[in-house]
Amino acid sequence: MNKEMSATYSDVRFDVTIPEGFSYKEGTIDTGYVIKDIDGNEYVRIPSGYNTEGTYVRGFWLSRYEISEGKDKNPQSKANETPWVDINYYEALAAAESMGAYLISKEEYGRICMWLVETGAATFEQVYVNGKDLGNYSRSSILAKTGSNPNWVCNNIYDFFGNGYTWTTEKSELYDHHRVIKGGHGMEFGSERCYPPSNRCWEKPNICRSNITFRIVIHDNSEETVEKV
Repeated sequence: MNKEMSATYSDVRFDVTIPEGFSYKEGTIDTGYVIKDIDGNEYVRIPSGYNTEGTYVRGFWLSRYEISEGKDKNPQSKANETPWVDINYYEALAAAESMGAYLISKEEYGRICMWLVETGAATFEQVYVNGKDLGNYSRSSILAKTGSNPNWVCNNIYDFFGNGYTWTTEKSELYDHHRVIKGGHGMEFGSERCYPPSNRCWEKPNICRSNITFRIVIHDNSEETVEKV
């Protein structure tokens, strides 16, 4: 593990530890601390803290972009690529595991949403009520390429608002075996309300759709060094 300099976030100083094989690219803890691996895949640090439901979540690394399909069907987190769609939950899970990573859990997704509000990168309304103006909210089912619009970035995370729905590991409480998908690009019929990142619905895990993609997370096994300043 390679240790970088301390960074300050919400009156707390964090010593950020970069996973082996990665290097720092840009940003800070409170604006999106970005790292990349030797193949150019990029991830953003989501610092430890509370999620939407008040659960404390340890820090982790989130793919900066929606996952796209690289050579030999290898998953990648890179800009200017077509999001990997028509992939069901089980295939997305296997793709994440092939990179030594995971799909986003309910707790982690809630932490991302809360962090965006905490840092002022987005308002509570934008994250939880109406995501308008922060992402691709075209009615078309054709998704924009990853990182294609500089206006669709929030704390160095691209396309978290709008564009594709995101597979998560959360199970639906209403239908056995269904998995929750979050976010989405659609607009409610007869309304100008654009689905915010917190938008929640579900789908059968063996279903493939042209507007469901996924992101991956890398867990950090080291405890963040935290000190009040």
